[in-house]
Amino acid sequence: MQKKKPAAPRLNIYLPDPSVRRRIKAAATEQDISASEYCVRAILAHLEQEQQTVSPEQERAQRLRSAVEQARRFREATFQDQVFSVSSAELIREVRENEEVR
Repeated sequence: MQKKKPAAPRLNIYLPDPSVRRRIKAAATEQDISASEYCVRAILAHLEQEQQTVSPEQERAQRLRSAVEQARRFREATFQDQVFSVSSAELIREVRENEEVR
């Protein structure tokens, strides 16, 4: 007794216009594939493109990570392992106070 091959997952799509169906079938015929295969390829390509698209939040996070990494490299190249006894916050405070006096 042979086992039946499991059915492939299905997705029904309702098209807004009969001309869309005709365009899909024509494009699939040009590529010598079924309309179903054409749609699968188009959907997968679209999903892949969406994954490559970076949201504004992701872009900002990437820029921040890059800026932090550049600052680290600058610090390492410029100061190496030097430890400073002066607080940077104190230096900034002094500069601001001197600017107010002027």
